[in-house]
Amino acid sequence: MSATQIDVGGYKLAAEITGDGAPTVVFSSGLGDAGEAWEATIAALKSSVQLVTYARAGIGDSDSLADSTPRSFGAVAEELHRLLAAADITGPYVVVGHSIGAAIAQVFAAQWPQEVAGLVLVDPSDVQLYLDIEKPKLVMPDGDRDDHASFDVKLGAEDAAASRRSLNMPSVVVTSRVGRWLESKTPDLWRPFSLDAVDKRWQSGHQALAADLGAMQKVAEVGGHYVQNDQPELVAAAIDEVVQLAARPSL
Repeated sequence: MSATQIDVGGYKLAAEITGDGAPTVVFSSGLGDAGEAWEATIAALKSSVQLVTYARAGIGDSDSLADSTPRSFGAVAEELHRLLAAADITGPYVVVGHSIGAAIAQVFAAQWPQEVAGLVLVDPSDVQLYLDIEKPKLVMPDGDRDDHASFDVKLGAEDAAASRRSLNMPSVVVTSRVGRWLESKTPDLWRPFSLDAVDKRWQSGHQALAADLGAMQKVAEVGGHYVQNDQPELVAAAIDEVVQLAARPSL
């Protein structure tokens, strides 16, 4: 399916808009990923609603940014909000994010709670972990294109922390399986933490995040970080459940 080029203020982002029906499900992908990252999950959805996938600046068919300064999650959430407005797609939205894209989705929901009816976070990144390791990662490239954008990790961690609160909306945190970190090919990257410590931090951190957001938690049984590809039926069921809850009339 061909993407639509949407001007978000001096540059264009590639987006695919399909289906019809409310609430609109908006997908926020992980580092360097475009909408293709959600194909397996979208194929497994039972909900008949409008779907929006897109590529951030410097990814896929989207334009690059003139300013190469690393961005905050809040700035990227604002970019997504401009895209939806430019495409004349109004809420309510169910925002679905993976990895870093989940942190952006969380920030988006906190910034525009009146427009967001539900939230699904798929193996959301522990952004603070990148700052707690022996060699902190302060800038995170968003893809491998020469003109890629990037994230300011410290600002991102601050944005994620500031948006970590109950938004009184149907929400699900989907966590990758217990033990998947033990298979990491880069154990030295996470020093002084062992892979076992990182795995336990990941699981307990997601439990705490779900509690803070007032969200349900679902833990994958197979696969790795890309739960939406490795166990798409689990992620699709979470989205369907949130869509159903979000579509119910308020009492």
